[in-house]
Amino acid sequence: MRLGSSLILLFISLLLQLPAEAGTRIAFLETFNSRGERVEYEPGARFSHTAIQFDDIAPLWLNAYPGEGVAVISEERLNQHGTITEIIEINSELNATQITPYLGLPFDFWYSWDDSAMYCSEIIGKLLNIPTHPMTFNKKVWPKNYWDLDGTPGLSPDSLYRWALDHQSSRIK
Repeated sequence: MRLGSSLILLFISLLLQLPAEAGTRIAFLETFNSRGERVEYEPGARFSHTAIQFDDIAPLWLNAYPGEGVAVISEERLNQHGTITEIIEINSELNATQITPYLGLPFDFWYSWDDSAMYCSEIIGKLLNIPTHPMTFNKKVWPKNYWDLDGTPGLSPDSLYRWALDHQSSRIK
């Protein structure tokens, strides 16, 4: 009996020493207007913003946001950009050197898929090699100068969410 207990303790201690599998977490945020209605930047969309976290930068988040550009920010700061309503963990091994070329880039107000500026889902898509999709801009929300961007390649928060659901290892929220 004593030997069995010792073996169990040894096994548990060995498990605790195993390195944790590298994880990448994607936060999905919703935005609500003054009437408490969800803002849909894409017709029927749920999410308005995304950010990514991985072990090298945790507990901080990599974020691209108007007025901030691409930066690593606290969760408290991220919560000022909307309400985090989902966090999906995927199996991906990102590291801090992979984000270095993007840090400090301005926010991409024209939602183009080039590397001169970045929007939230674009940087995540590029880091994780996610294919683009034709974008749709909700004409009830976006000014007319954005309507011509309908159909251009990009990655909306909801398109990223659908991809993450297919690649998730767990849901945290």
